[in-house]
Amino acid sequence: MKKYFILSGIMMLGVMLSAQNQQGYVKTKGRMVNGKLVPGQGLKGATVYVKGRTAVLVNANDGAFSFPVPEKQFRLDSVRKKGYQLVDMEACPRTYKRSGNPLYIVMETPEQQLQDKLNAEKKIRRNLQKQLQDKEDEIEALKEENKITLEEYQKSLQQLYAEQESNEQLIADMAKRYSELDYDQLDEFYRQVSYCIENGELVKADSLLRTKGDVTLQVEAQLRKGQAIKEQEAQLNQAKTVHAVDQEELARRCYSFYETFTAQHLNDTAAYYLELRSSLDTTNGDWLSEAGDFIREYIADYAKSLEYHEKALAIRKSDFGESHPDVAASYNNIGSVYNSQGDHNKALEYHEKALAIRKAVLGENHPDVATSYNNIGVVYDYQGSYDKAIEFYEKSLDLGKTIFGESHPNVAAIYNNIGSVYNSQGDYNKALEYHEKALAIRKAVLGENHPDVAQSYNNIGNVYNDQGDYGKALEYLEKALAIKKAVFGESHPHVAISYNDIGYTNQNKGDYGKAMVYYEKALSIWKDVFGENHPDVAISYNNIGYVYNMQGNYGKALEYHEKALAIRKDVFGENHPYVASSYNNIGSVYNDQGDDDLAIEYYEKALTILKAVFGDNHPNVATSYNNIGYVYNNQGNYDKALEYYEKALSIRKAILGENHPNVASSYNNIGNVYNKQGDYDKALEYYEKALSIRKAILGENHPNVAASYNNIGNVYNKQGDYDKALEYYEKALVIRKKVLGEEHPSTIKSQEKIAEIQAKMKEKENETKE
Repeated sequence: MKKYFILSGIMMLGVMLSAQNQQGYVKTKGRMVNGKLVPGQGLKGATVYVKGRTAVLVNANDGAFSFPVPEKQFRLDSVRKKGYQLVDMEACPRTYKRSGNPLYIVMETPEQQLQDKLNAEKKIRRNLQKQLQDKEDEIEALKEENKITLEEYQKSLQQLYAEQESNEQLIADMAKRYSELDYDQLDEFYRQVSYCIENGELVKADSLLRTKGDVTLQVEAQLRKGQAIKEQEAQLNQAKTVHAVDQEELARRCYSFYETFTAQHLNDTAAYYLELRSSLDTTNGDWLSEAGDFIREYIADYAKSLEYHEKALAIRKSDFGESHPDVAASYNNIGSVYNSQGDHNKALEYHEKALAIRKAVLGENHPDVATSYNNIGVVYDYQGSYDKAIEFYEKSLDLGKTIFGESHPNVAAIYNNIGSVYNSQGDYNKALEYHEKALAIRKAVLGENHPDVAQSYNNIGNVYNDQGDYGKALEYLEKALAIKKAVFGESHPHVAISYNDIGYTNQNKGDYGKAMVYYEKALSIWKDVFGENHPDVAISYNNIGYVYNMQGNYGKALEYHEKALAIRKDVFGENHPYVASSYNNIGSVYNDQGDDDLAIEYYEKALTILKAVFGDNHPNVATSYNNIGYVYNNQGNYDKALEYYEKALSIRKAILGENHPNVASSYNNIGNVYNKQGDYDKALEYYEKALSIRKAILGENHPNVAASYNNIGNVYNKQGDYDKALEYYEKALVIRKKVLGEEHPSTIKSQEKIAEIQAKMKEKENETKE
């Protein structure tokens, strides 16, 4: 079993919204001419430079532009158009908040902007000069009428001229303001007010402003409203504090219910309370992601799991932007869902997004980067791309050893995964080497009675099972089972895995009764924990169906395989490798029943799915070709059989290499066709290729080696070379008695063949004597 592990706190997950766009316009100023607005013109061809992204070229005639803004704010570095300058030189560089309102960038030619400034200054000077003249006349009138003394008269003029000197800064400020004013951005009322002020029509401006009411009274009213709002906000904040305390308590209670029902393996109810907690705060990425993880792992509702993870991702991206570890964590977990669904390309896409962010933000030497390498390796492993899987696992391993040192559970987990790949490749010695490395670390760090130690025992047992050393396999599988039962109790999914694997080993031994007992134990636990509609329940139905098939109870076999198929189609949809597996198994039952047409129909359904999911060159596609070839061989259509067997062989050699058990199986099957055709030399050539690979990989004492000896014996028997036939039959018998026991059907068959050959040899000897 591969471990799809997550390092260092990436339970903070999130969902994805696309970046929001900031709209804007590059334009000239809107102007007032004779009291009427003359709108500004769009500046097509301007270039907007925003920090962190490529330049935005303005192509629209109205000067419109837009660009994505993933963060809450952005920095405008500059805006350029040949022959134009910014009206407000402080418009950039400047940081702006992202807004739903457009951003206006106003530009003019330098000549026009200078002229506008001079015109504004001229108007202001004239207005101020007029005001100065009016005040001088007013003071003169007071003096003429003897209403002020000479001294007061002189003092009033001095004060007036002093104020005039200080107006120079005012003139400059007002000229700047009015030369930069874009009347397009004012509503009609303030457009008219500004125009009156700019042109010195102050009485009219005052009159316009007073039409809105007494501003003093309105300000006082506004202040009272503000105070009332503050009081309401204080009450609201107090209510929010109480609400937050209540919410925290409710969330804690939901989580406690979740833990209670999880401990009882009532997963639907446990999931309900996680979802209920998430509904309390739909912006809490932690809660959303925890619900998504549980639903993926225990409910197998991948669509709902994906929904939660994507909501979490959207929150993370909104809060932190794209380049943040929490966003990477969300991508990672979405990748995990897609991998569970069998959509490996999507899984890779999201895991690679996570990796890119983690490397950019955290640097190369970080545990989360090691996690991404590992999880990409897992996807390649499921795809059957074993070299790529090893490549990424080893990257993860190198990083893990650098960060944690050799003796760390995460390093052990990677050794475990590499061992699983070597086992898939048929390199059992390498597989054992890596699983034993993982076991040694886990025992040293975690102690004997730990689930990870049990996992290592389990995986070592599975390697021995594949090697045909069933005694060793059962020894390790039972060690794993004992630990799991001690740690988890009887009714736990990990215990069910051990029961399933022990059942599988007994099945391979030919002890179908024991296999059925263990498969049914696994089924009982999985149904109790997960309910009926779960992929692991489908695995049990599938395995029980296989045992019934081997026992010749084809009706029961079909019943269980169809149960498995129904669950898989409901959970995964039609186009998934597990659905293809069920079609394949149903095809095998029809094949064993002798219903070749239905067998071909189901094998081809499996083949169609597998080619759509994996492409033409995948070990599972080779298996489908092999199965179709088997049917044609049984039908006596030997040319078709060879065609499909050779397709299978070609894929297996390309992907798995020459020395792999499945390649040996292909050589064996091609040998069977030549044997049936009576081409005994060709048959022996292929059988001996199969035997050579099997002995090299599996050792001498393996049922498949015995099968090769038996097949070679059959050829010599047909050729009448009874001495050679007896030699190979006896080799097969020795192995079968040792590995499978005296009572196994294969052992009994070997004994019968030996007896048959001995009788032929006796008969031949008697004929010679006569």
